[in-house]
Amino acid sequence: MNESVAVIDPETDVFIQIIEAHRRVRHWSLAELARRSDLTQPEISRVIHGIRMPTLRHVRGLGKAFANAPSALPDEPQTSAEWIALLVELAEAARLSVRSKE
Repeated sequence: MNESVAVIDPETDVFIQIIEAHRRVRHWSLAELARRSDLTQPEISRVIHGIRMPTLRHVRGLGKAFANAPSALPDEPQTSAEWIALLVELAEAARLSVRSKE
């Protein structure tokens, strides 16, 4: 698969929209999100641009990053486990959406 072609539409994918909304409301750069999630900036970039499907490693890292920061939006998950559950569900929905288009 060509790494430069989007496999997920960043404009419509809920996983990407949630990550970006929570990153922006916290005023985090991609570098800051990468640092907090123990991921690399290129990994984060590929996921949020829809070039790479999120993996469990991405979900765990992102869940950790958001759970360890003060809540920024109403009704957002509070614990790492809650974040991971939400992100796993959204990542699986993205995966199923891509498969249905193949």
